[in-house]
Amino acid sequence: MPCSGYRDTQQLRIQNESQSVVRRALKNAPPFEPQSLPLSVDLQARDAFFAYYVTSTSKCWAFLKRYYHPTDSPDYLTLAIEAVSLAYLWHQVYSDAALVTSRERYISALRMTNKALKSPKEATKDTTLLASLILDLFEKITDSEPRNNKSWTSHVNGALALVRLRGLEQFQDPSEFHVLVRLNHHYLISCVASGTLVPDELIAIRAYVEKHLHVQDHTLQLSDLMVRYAKLRSEIRRGILSNDECIGVSMELDVKLQAVDLDMPLSWQYSTTLLDHKSERTFDLHFDSYPHRNICQARNCLRVARILLNESLIEHYLASPTGDKYLALIRVARDNIETLAGEICACVAQYVDCDGAARQRLPTSEKLEHSDQTRDYILDRGPGGAGHLHTPHHQADCYTLIFPLYTAGRSKAVPDVRPWVIKQLHYIGSHFYIRNAEVVAQILEREIDVCPWEVYAMLGSYAFNA
Repeated sequence: MPCSGYRDTQQLRIQNESQSVVRRALKNAPPFEPQSLPLSVDLQARDAFFAYYVTSTSKCWAFLKRYYHPTDSPDYLTLAIEAVSLAYLWHQVYSDAALVTSRERYISALRMTNKALKSPKEATKDTTLLASLILDLFEKITDSEPRNNKSWTSHVNGALALVRLRGLEQFQDPSEFHVLVRLNHHYLISCVASGTLVPDELIAIRAYVEKHLHVQDHTLQLSDLMVRYAKLRSEIRRGILSNDECIGVSMELDVKLQAVDLDMPLSWQYSTTLLDHKSERTFDLHFDSYPHRNICQARNCLRVARILLNESLIEHYLASPTGDKYLALIRVARDNIETLAGEICACVAQYVDCDGAARQRLPTSEKLEHSDQTRDYILDRGPGGAGHLHTPHHQADCYTLIFPLYTAGRSKAVPDVRPWVIKQLHYIGSHFYIRNAEVVAQILEREIDVCPWEVYAMLGSYAFNA
């Protein structure tokens, strides 16, 4: 056949038939919905950890944001983050598998960090200091009897040594100042809980940070008084104060703590709602609402310290050979405890009463549809719950109530508070699925006089209270 030559290019029509081919191929195929592959436990743990500590709920570890991707940090820091992330996941969902894996990563991180510390260059980097603080956080989350274990303070001691090696003047970046704030907070509370002196080095670190960051006066005053409280506990524990000296120092410290509480700025004040009748979640005919969980937590910390001081005062009054002259002061101490315990109880409804004061904390369907941050972390409490959901932020609100509630419920000066506290702890445990609330309720039910700081350590210390 003779060649007809080239076709007229004006008559050519070229078009993409890909979509047409796909439609014809799927015409008789069974319907399906695209499904995403589940994330690994490691990734879920990392996401949960960063959401709570770095980007959303707490943000007290915001300086870790740059290390979200494992490739952005040295291996020892990556392993430390993986260890604490899995530990946090275990704490949230009680996964034994996550706990086992977290401990394996912890051991690996510890070995690699120790190896890095042998290098003078690595030892003065931000990443080694961060690894020490993260490993300390791991210890606080996972140890059930930490204060008898040297590892409970070994990492904060190591972090302090790294700051000393590097030199305070080398910390110049704002994010580095916030790392020092973390170290100061961890070390100070460790001293308070264990009854040990706050070293001068830590006080120097705090003074250095104060020069570079705006710190509110009442925060500084409260921190100063907690340093004095740690010193008092250490001196009482070592038996270097006479009974009368204990009384004098404790009374002076309690007066100063009360003065700080009465002089709180307007932004730290709470509002009181009066009620016509009590509900199951209210101890009296009112409840208090705080502008932020951190404010409620800080003021409860002050109340706990004052309750314990006044209990100690009562013991020393009764132990005095001239105890009769202290009868009026014993009544004052008991009145103080009753007032402080009542203030702790009054803050519960705002976070726990989902049918009343805490209703606004429940996520609405509209919020769930438009919230990317909470979408993957909303916790459905199943048939045992009340038919609604709780965000991790709401759950964290309730978790911070356990320690002050225990301190209030334990006190013999206010016996009528104990049964109400036990009831609230059981409710927090079952409704919000917080296992440690049940554990603490059982301690109170068995009437075992466990030191509040032991319970504080068992709850994770400052791990969840920042």
